[in-house]
Amino acid sequence: MDISPFDFSALTGWYQAKNATRLANLTPRASGASAGEANPAARQGAGVLPPWDVRGEITGLDEVSRKVLASGNFFDSKLSEFSGTDASTDIKSLFAMHQGLRRLYALANEAADKTTIDSRRSFLDRRFNEGLGQLDSFFQDIDLQGVSVLKGEELSKAESSVAVKRGLSEYTTGILHSGDFDAEVATLTGDVQFTVSVKKSGVTTAINIDLADMGATVRNLDNIAAHINSELEAAEMISRFERVKIGEKDENGIVPGNNFGFKISGASTEVLTFSAASASPAIYIAGNSGLGDSAAGQVVKLTDIASGTPTSEFSRRLEAGADELTTVDDDGKEKTTTEANPLEISATALGQDGALYVLGKTSAGIEGRIVKGESDLVLQKIDSTGKTVWTRTLGAADEAAGASLTVDANGDIVVAGSVQGALGETTDIGGTDSFVAKFDAAGVEQWLQRFGGTGNDRPAAVTVADDGRIFVAGQAATAFGGEGHQGGANDGYVRAFNADGTLDFTRRIGASGDERAEAVAIASDGGLLVASNEDGRAILRKYDSADSNSAALWEVDLGDMEDGAIGGLTVDGDDIYFAGSAGAGFAPSAPLTAHSGGRDAVVVKLTDGATPTTQWTQFVGSDADDSASSIQISGGKVYIAGKTTGELSGATQNGTRNSFAASIDAATGTTDFATQISGRGGVSAATGIAIDPDGDSILDDLGLPSGTLAYADTRVVTDRTSVRDGDFFYLSVDGGRRKKITIDADDSMRSLTFKINAALVLDGSGDVGRTKAGDILRITPKPNVTIELFAGSEGRDALAGLGLKPGAVTGKESFLDRDKTSAAPKVFALELSADFSLANRERAKVASKALEDAMNIVQRAYRDLTTPQALKDLLNGEGKGNKGGSVPAYLSAQIANYSAGLARLQSGGPAGGGFF
Repeated sequence: MDISPFDFSALTGWYQAKNATRLANLTPRASGASAGEANPAARQGAGVLPPWDVRGEITGLDEVSRKVLASGNFFDSKLSEFSGTDASTDIKSLFAMHQGLRRLYALANEAADKTTIDSRRSFLDRRFNEGLGQLDSFFQDIDLQGVSVLKGEELSKAESSVAVKRGLSEYTTGILHSGDFDAEVATLTGDVQFTVSVKKSGVTTAINIDLADMGATVRNLDNIAAHINSELEAAEMISRFERVKIGEKDENGIVPGNNFGFKISGASTEVLTFSAASASPAIYIAGNSGLGDSAAGQVVKLTDIASGTPTSEFSRRLEAGADELTTVDDDGKEKTTTEANPLEISATALGQDGALYVLGKTSAGIEGRIVKGESDLVLQKIDSTGKTVWTRTLGAADEAAGASLTVDANGDIVVAGSVQGALGETTDIGGTDSFVAKFDAAGVEQWLQRFGGTGNDRPAAVTVADDGRIFVAGQAATAFGGEGHQGGANDGYVRAFNADGTLDFTRRIGASGDERAEAVAIASDGGLLVASNEDGRAILRKYDSADSNSAALWEVDLGDMEDGAIGGLTVDGDDIYFAGSAGAGFAPSAPLTAHSGGRDAVVVKLTDGATPTTQWTQFVGSDADDSASSIQISGGKVYIAGKTTGELSGATQNGTRNSFAASIDAATGTTDFATQISGRGGVSAATGIAIDPDGDSILDDLGLPSGTLAYADTRVVTDRTSVRDGDFFYLSVDGGRRKKITIDADDSMRSLTFKINAALVLDGSGDVGRTKAGDILRITPKPNVTIELFAGSEGRDALAGLGLKPGAVTGKESFLDRDKTSAAPKVFALELSADFSLANRERAKVASKALEDAMNIVQRAYRDLTTPQALKDLLNGEGKGNKGGSVPAYLSAQIANYSAGLARLQSGGPAGGGFF
C-alpha cells in the first residue's frame, strides 16, 4: 500500500479554518472556556474576529493612511478600542499591535510607491517617526502572559553595543618625523628645553630636560628618548619614552609607512605634567565644517600669532558616528550604505590645565556613546595636541543641545543648554527648557538644574563670578521663576545659581517687545553685565549681581544692528568689549574702519563707570556678510572669531564660507590681522574662540600636551555612556516577576554584572566581555531558559544608553536538556529595526517589507495563543497514536477544502484585510 507522509501544515490550516468558522457562529461568552483552550490567557472572547480576518470590517490602506494622518494615533496602549470586547488582555494586545503595525505599514506602503512625490514622502516620514515613538511606548506598556512578542530579534545572548575601553598608562603622540627612523628631527635641532613635573607619593619633582645636554649626539627620536629616559631614571621615575611608528595596523598587525612619534609608558603611581619656560600665545577656533551629511565639528589651533600671519598647528574634525543603512532597489536587491551624522559645535573654553573644552550637540553616537533620543548635548575635552581626553553626553531621552560654557576658578566646567522631553529625574516643564550643569575637570557631572516656563526658552550664554555664582542668560516665551512675562514674543532672562547649584534669583530683561539676552559677563567690580537684542537693537546694561529687584546701574543703547546679532562680551579691568554683527548704520561711535558691505563683524570698546563711555567702534568685514560669534581678550589684544562669505582685508578666501579669526589692538582698536580657515566642501563657520597665553611652545614640536597628561578616561558607566545615575531596566526569567536593575553613580561594567547575577541567581549569568573596542556587558541564559529585558521608564531607561535592546534571550538547548521544556511562553520576534525611515523610496521599501513580515508574525502569535495544547502536541509529534501512515481520502479532501478557505481568509492580511 502506498503510504503518503502526513502534511501537518495542512492539518494546521484545516483546524484554523474550521475553528474560525465555528467561532464565527458562536455568541461570545462572558467567562469560562472549554478544557481544550490553549491557555488561560486565551479565555473569554474565543468568538472575536482578529483584525486580519476578512469577515470583519475591512478598511483599505488609503483609508487607514488618511485616518492615522489626521489623528496621529497609531497604537492603543490602553486597549480602549477593545474595552467592550469579550476577549482576554493578551488577545486585545495582539489586536492593537497588529492595527498599529498596519497603520505604520500604510504610510510606508505609500512612501514606497514610485508615484509619491518627495514633499509628500517627507510629510509621511515625520508622521511615521511619531508612530515609531508610539511603537516603543506600546511595547514598554504591554504585559503578555500566554505568548511573548519582541519588537526586535530573539538572541541566545545579549551584548551591549557600548564598550568601555580599559585604560592603559600609555600616551602616543602624533607624527613627529617622517622618513628614516634614525634621521635627525629637523624641528628639534634648536633650543629645546621643557620640564616634566612628576607627582609621586604626594611629592612633585620637577625634571628639567635640555637637549643641549646631548652634545654632538644626533637628535633622532631614539637618542632624544634615551636622553629623556636618563633624566627620568636619575630622578628615580619609572615612566619612559620610546620611538614608535604612527598609523593604523594592517591585516598583518604591522603599521605601514615611515611616520614616527613618541610613546610614553607610564605608571598609575606617577602623574606627569609638561611645561615650557619659553611660550607664546596660541588661538583655538572651534566651530563647524561642511554642510548636511558632511557637517562636523572643527577645532583649529593657530600659532606664531606675533608674526601677523598665524600658522595652523593642527586642524581636527570632530565627527559623530555613521549609520549603516540598508535599501532595496526596484529589482528587490538590498544595498548597504553608510550615512554620516552631523555634529555641531556651539562654544569653546580653555581649561586651567591648558586643555580645550568644546560644547555642542550630536544626533548620533560619538566616541562609543549612544544617543538615546533625536539629539543630545556633547562635551569634549581636547588636549593641546588635538587629542580627545574624554567625551560626555547628557543622556536626554528626546532632544538636548549645548549653548555656552565657561570654566570657573576651580577648573570646573559650567555648561548651559536646552532640553526637550525627559532627562533623568528633572521635570519636563513644557516646550524646550533651559538647563545648567557643572562638571569637574575629569568630566564627572556634579549637578544639573533644569528650569524655564511652559513655552519655549533657551539659554545663550553663561558666566561665573569670583565667588562661584553662576549666571545664565537667555530668552523665554513665558514666565518662570516668579517673574511675570513682560509681553511680546520673548523676554530676556538671567538666572543666577550658587556654586552648589541652588537657585539664587531670576531676573527678567525687557519690556513689551521681543527681547533676548544674548551675552553676559562679570564687571571688574562684580557687577553683572548683560547684552540683549531688543527689537533688533543692541542694549547693554549693568546690574547689581546680588539681587534681581534693583534697577539697572546704567544702560547703553548701542543702536540698531540692522538684522545683525550679538556675539559676546568680555571684560579687562574697567574696559568692556562687545562683539557681534551689524549693518552700516550701527555706530555707537565713529567707526575706525568703514563698514565694508552687507553685515560686518563689529567690536565696540566701552569703559565702565557711573556713566560708561564708548572708546571706539571697529568693523571687520568684507563686501559680503560677516559676523563675530565670540570674543576674548589676552595680553592687550582683542581676539574675535566668526564666519565670512567674502574676503577680509589681508586674508584669503577659500570656498564659499570661511571661519575667521582676527586680532585687534585693545588700546587703539587697530586690526592687527585677520585669517580665514576653510572647511569640508569649502564651508566652515567659527562659533567660539579661546586664547592660551602659553599655548605656543616647544611642546608642540615634541607632540606633548601642555598641562597634566591624562592616560585614560574613567571606567564608570555614567561617565562613559549616556546612562544617568538612577536609570534602570528590568529583567525577568521565563515570564516571571520583573526584577529592577538600577545604575548607581559609581557603577562599572563589572559592578553591573554583580547586580544582574543577583537577580538571575542560577538561571543565567552577567559577565564582562573583552573586545577590541573595550569591555562590554553580556547576559547569557542557561540552556532552555528565557531571559526578557524590559526598558526602564521614559527618561530613565538604561538599556538604550548601554546599547542593549529590549527583548528576550533564550539559552541554547544542550544535549543533556533536550527532553526538558521551558516554562516560558513561546517567543515571537518581530525583528523591527530602530532606524526605519521613509526619507526616500528605497528606505521606505525596506520599512514596508519589515512591517509586513511583522504583521504576519503577530498573526502567528495569535494562532499559537488560541490553538489547543492537544493540537500543538499532535503537530509536534507528541500526541497519542501512530505517526505517519496514509490519510483517508475523505480527510484529504476536507483538508484541501479548508486549506483553500484559509488561503482566501488570509489574503486580506497586511495589504487589504482587517478593521481599522
